[in-house]
Amino acid sequence: MSAHTAIGRKTGLSGQEIQNARAGTSEDIKAAAIVKFANVLMEKRGEVSTAEILTVRNAGVSDAELVEIITHVGMNFLTNVLGKASQVEIDFPKVDLKLAA
Repeated sequence: MSAHTAIGRKTGLSGQEIQNARAGTSEDIKAAAIVKFANVLMEKRGEVSTAEILTVRNAGVSDAELVEIITHVGMNFLTNVLGKASQVEIDFPKVDLKLAA
């Protein structure tokens, strides 16, 4: 969370947008659909329904973007597991999980 918050800030996301993303939404309709879909991917361990895929596609997500979202979710899961299991030291400004924005 610390790294993602720092990177989000560097890309120009506002504190509110970072907080919205953590809550599974966004002020932008397409981004909200993407964040919601990413959360569903994690909650269902990839077992998403056709309706969930259609919802994100109807928000303007292309097939290529859909693959990119799935890939990023998988990579983030992998790096989180690796970081926790190896007890890697956080070298970004530490963020309280409740107050990341």
